[in-house]
Amino acid sequence: MNLETYFHKRDEGERRLGTALTDIALDQRLEQFVRETAQNSADEAQDGLTPELLYRFDQLEGSRLDEFLDAINWDTKFRDHLEAVAENDDEIGVQNMVDRIERGTLPLLMVEDKNTTGLTGDEFSDDTNYASLIQDFGRSTKDESEGGVHGVGASVLWGFSGIKTAMFLTTPEGWADTDVPRFVGRIDLPFHEYGGKEWHGDGWIGNSDTQGRRAVSIEGPAAADIAADALHIDESRARADATGTTAIVVGFREPSRSRRSPQKVIERIEDLAVVYYWPLILEDGLEISVQAPDDISPSAIDPTTNKDLEAFIEAYQQRDSASETLDAAPDVAAINIPLTVPAHKDGGSSTDAEVTLVVRSHESRPDSMPNQIALFRGARHVVKYRKYDHIARSATQHFQAIILAGKARHPFGSVDDDIPDSDLVVEDFFRKAEPKAHDTWEKEVSKLEHNYPGGSSEIDTLFKDTLPAHLTELLTAAGSDDSEMLGDVGRRFPYFSGGPNRGRNRGGGGGGSRTIDRVRSDLNHIDDKYRSTGTLELTEAFEGDWGLTVEFAVLDSSNNVIETVALDNISGADPETGANLSVENHGTLVRVPGGKDTIEFDAVSVSTANLDAVGEGRARLNFTVETDIGGSNT
Repeated sequence: MNLETYFHKRDEGERRLGTALTDIALDQRLEQFVRETAQNSADEAQDGLTPELLYRFDQLEGSRLDEFLDAINWDTKFRDHLEAVAENDDEIGVQNMVDRIERGTLPLLMVEDKNTTGLTGDEFSDDTNYASLIQDFGRSTKDESEGGVHGVGASVLWGFSGIKTAMFLTTPEGWADTDVPRFVGRIDLPFHEYGGKEWHGDGWIGNSDTQGRRAVSIEGPAAADIAADALHIDESRARADATGTTAIVVGFREPSRSRRSPQKVIERIEDLAVVYYWPLILEDGLEISVQAPDDISPSAIDPTTNKDLEAFIEAYQQRDSASETLDAAPDVAAINIPLTVPAHKDGGSSTDAEVTLVVRSHESRPDSMPNQIALFRGARHVVKYRKYDHIARSATQHFQAIILAGKARHPFGSVDDDIPDSDLVVEDFFRKAEPKAHDTWEKEVSKLEHNYPGGSSEIDTLFKDTLPAHLTELLTAAGSDDSEMLGDVGRRFPYFSGGPNRGRNRGGGGGGSRTIDRVRSDLNHIDDKYRSTGTLELTEAFEGDWGLTVEFAVLDSSNNVIETVALDNISGADPETGANLSVENHGTLVRVPGGKDTIEFDAVSVSTANLDAVGEGRARLNFTVETDIGGSNT
């Protein structure tokens, strides 16, 4: 059986959509890809079974690539449409992937789940799994009890394809053995002109429809044969053995960054999966494995072997047995924090409720994710790690913690009848507070305000007033010695070592310095930018004018720099007089008069919106001191 690759012609009067629908929905960071695909598998779990999710990378080359391209009508149709799109494309990068394929390599990322319901529903059905994922972008069949409910999460499958194409091999729950697996491909390109005609980017790969409406899915052994023999999707014939879906991202690439190797992509997916889904994995709500091209078999992800998560996991496991006070570190304590949920739009009164804070104290500053709180509700995926460094410093006690909201305060899998109404209200409240990306509770979301007017204000109060007050009280009683905390400041901001007092001195790793004596600083990440305010003191004043610039560095758990974030602007002041200092080099260098050995600074980075490493590890400041700058810019 040959596959049909079908595009819709545009009829007069129909709109021209210049942006692919799946590009509108979400940002295209690898973090978002993992969050959405993992949540989709968890939400589709079969009753009584644990979903099994596998991320597998493959690269087609040689005869395998030739047969794949022949199957999807590459030379006769598909490539021509892609090149027509590429003529006006400055965002997707279609031509880059076409060129890569023509050079002989096609990267594929498979997202395969088992023990899930699969893509149920007839070909032209409504409100089914098949319709919402394949046919009707942006619609959702999920109910309000599931982790993701916006209906746009699966758009990442197309968002990470350089040719905006995803294929699906699925065994739907309840289907007869003779009808599985089921195969279909879906294309989501922008409007384009080709062959003297106008075309929608809406495309299909499958069997010819007898009514000529579009290509349709292929069912039964024929689907397995095509996937295995023509498309070279490994394990295709075994797909019929378990319900679930294999989604194939054709021409995988990361839209927001330069190319990494397949091995690095898989390693990054593994890191992200464990960081955001460790609570669900621990509860046997989801099993995740990864497999790079050179791996003989998949490797299962085990959160308990991840050193960076030890304290968070310890807090979670002791949430029911912990006392309400902290003894000498390391120790675990759990307290309930009041929350008022505004009245629902349908009527009634506000709800007096609680969330649970579980804190694990540390003797010294943790190397990774220090003084952060993991936030999650009943779905048990971490929505965000929120930083409270300033509280750790004021209370002189390092920590890591979790916030349990709604159903997360109760055993995993509890039915609603066994959960107090107040926690069910909180569950719904925070679910509606999540934006489409499910990555925070603190943005103003129209769905929240529509259902719970004033809800954003209550969340703001919780995280900026109520929670900090309770956390401060808890930590202060068990606080560390002040000198210990001051020592940790130096470890957080490792200034450069050595160097003369003239010329250019650059911040590097560890140790003290003859040039910089002390830095007192706050470092925060707010509105997609790093910001640091503080005071820098030199060991001695320079005779001539000197200057200061700052670079922000994002570190992994081993303190290796994984990203550097440039300075957007910096301002400075003389702490003795309060006078503002002059700023040069397009707002990135503060000029300090000779004879001054101290400066107050306020530095802001460029946007980090496209950096998926931000927020998952540590960050530090790298200082550059420019000496002997004279009368010229340096």
